[in-house]
Formats: sequence, C-alpha cells, structure tokens
Amino acid sequence: MKYPFLPGAIDLVKNIKLDELLSSPVYEDARGFGISRVRSCFTGERVPFTSDENRIIGFYVSKLFLMALNDPIITRRFANMMRDEIERYLLGDTDENVYSVASALKVSHRDVDERARELYEKYPKPGTAGVKFKVFTQIHFLDFIKYASKLSGETFKLVYQPLKDGWIPVAREEFVKIIREAFVEEFVEEIDAQAEQAKTLRKYFEKEIIGMRNLKDKYISRYTSKEFGDVTEDAFPPCLKSIIVKLKNGINLPHQARFFLVTFLHKIGMKNDEIMKIFATAPDFNESMTRYQVEHITGGISKKEYEVPKCSTLQAYGLCIKDVANDNLCNKEWMTHPLLYYKIKKEWLSKREKRVESQ
Repeated sequence: MKYPFLPGAIDLVKNIKLDELLSSPVYEDARGFGISRVRSCFTGERVPFTSDENRIIGFYVSKLFLMALNDPIITRRFANMMRDEIERYLLGDTDENVYSVASALKVSHRDVDERARELYEKYPKPGTAGVKFKVFTQIHFLDFIKYASKLSGETFKLVYQPLKDGWIPVAREEFVKIIREAFVEEFVEEIDAQAEQAKTLRKYFEKEIIGMRNLKDKYISRYTSKEFGDVTEDAFPPCLKSIIVKLKNGINLPHQARFFLVTFLHKIGMKNDEIMKIFATAPDFNESMTRYQVEHITGGISKKEYEVPKCSTLQAYGLCIKDVANDNLCNKEWMTHPLLYYKIKKEWLSKREKRVESQ
C-alpha cells in the first residue's frame, strides 16, 4: 500500500482501540515503524516495513505521535517527507491511481474534450517551450490557486493559465505536484485540529517524545544562528518579521518570500552562512540546496546580485501586511521600499538608545 492515507487503508485501523494499538505487543512492529518514520524526517534514514499492514498501521501511529508531540516544525517536516514520497510513487503509477488519489484528497478535476485538448497542446503555457505539452486533465481554478501558490515556476502562476469555464488544463507532472500539495495541506490541518488530544496521547510516547525533541533540537542547532550579528532585527519591516516568524514555526514559504528574505538580509550586510541558517526550521530545509539558492540570489553563483523587491512588488506577491500590522512608518505615503523602512527605523532606534544612555 503506497498511499496509507487513502480511505481503504484507514479502514484497517478504525476498529483498533487506541490503548491496544499503542500498548499491545501485537502492534509493536507497527509502532516502531511509525515512530522511526517520524525520526527519519531529521535523520534521513530509510525505514523498512515488514508488510503492507504494518505500513498502514505505522502511518496511523506516526500521526498519533505527531499529535502527541504537538510541534509544527516536526509535523510539517514529516508532511514534506511524505509529500516527496507520494510524488515519486504517483509519477510511476497508473493514470487510474493518480485520479483516485486526487479524488481522495478532494482535488477537483475533470476530463478535457479533444478539441480543447488540441488547442491547449498547440498553444502551450509559458515555461513549457521546447517541451511537448500534453494535457492530462483539468482542475478547478480554486484548487489550482489553493495548491499551486506553494509551487514555483511560470507554469504554476495563475496569470499564465488558459482558463475556460473555471477549469485549467494541466500536464500529468503538474497534476501530481498539485496532488502532493493537497496531501500536505490535509495532513497538517488534521494534525493541528487534534491538538487537544496531545495530553491524552503523551502518556503512550513519553520516552519517544523526549528523544524526538532532542533530535530536532540537535538537528536545528547545527545550522541556526541565535543572533543576527550587526544587523538590527528590531528595525525589520513587518513583512520581513512575519516571514521569519513563519519560518520559526515550521511553515513552508513560497519562492517569492524566500527571495525577498535572502535579498534583504544580503543587502543589509548579513553573511551568506548566517542567511542560510535562518532557513534551518523550514520543513523542506536541505543544507546543500539552501546554500546553492542563497549563493545564486546573492551573486556568488549567478554573478548577478538581485535587488530587494520594492513595496509595490511585495504587495503583488501578497507579502505586504501593512493593512494588519498597524505600523505608522509602513503607512507613510512615501514609504515605498523595505530597505528605506530599515534605514529609518534603525536610525531612530539608535537615537533612542543614545538618549536613554545619556539620561
């Protein structure tokens, strides 16, 4: 069973009593598999399973363990690990199974008539130049917006989609990526919604919880920097602070948010190694990939040092939060750039500090 979250798989565990599942020797192997799977999202080890039944029950145990942990960073990192695994399976699976998984995750899709298919393939979307664009299915634009916003690349930007009657054509690979993001969304929402069960479940995982938290802290401490060095964190504009808060809470950031964070911190003098460490709590953090991306944006690889997006661009990206931040400096008519905000706020904080010292 490659997809242990499907309704048919869940039927296997729904009649097992909680205490029996988490205490009985009968399910010891499945419990070990489920807990090891959660640990593997930090260790990277491959955890073998002894049977499809253990794999399904183990997945359910993983969910219960995550509920007991009640840690958004671990939950999202596990969800991302599962997401990548699901994507690999779907890419090699039958079309029928791809459609079935999409339906189980409530991704609205429908077939496309031949005339429309011919037009879509004759005039492919941006980002598919030189590649044979073959329509696999259509998904509703609301689901496209919901899930594609987490994916980078022109092929996932709504503005480039040929929209007809509310439906968007997608290739098979695009559809699989949409499905994987739907899994992450549903999985995280389910774990978060059961937060009140954490206290009840902890008694079953007391030893494992301590070990898991130590493992996470050890992993993150290898990379994270507790200080911003000479950078004045208090002078950051609200939009940047909100991005950093999301990272610390283990929330995946869209490409535009990551780009803004890297360009901004680079421009105000932060070293690349320190910038990279800020991403350590991201669910999809990978040291080599993060280093490559940071080096590329800051010009170390691309030889092009990218500029920090201005406020109007951040608004277009949906990253501006001045309407809810209630920040007087943000609301000034002449405030058009986050670097200008930082410069003015830093000077003001410096003057205030000197006044305090002189008193």
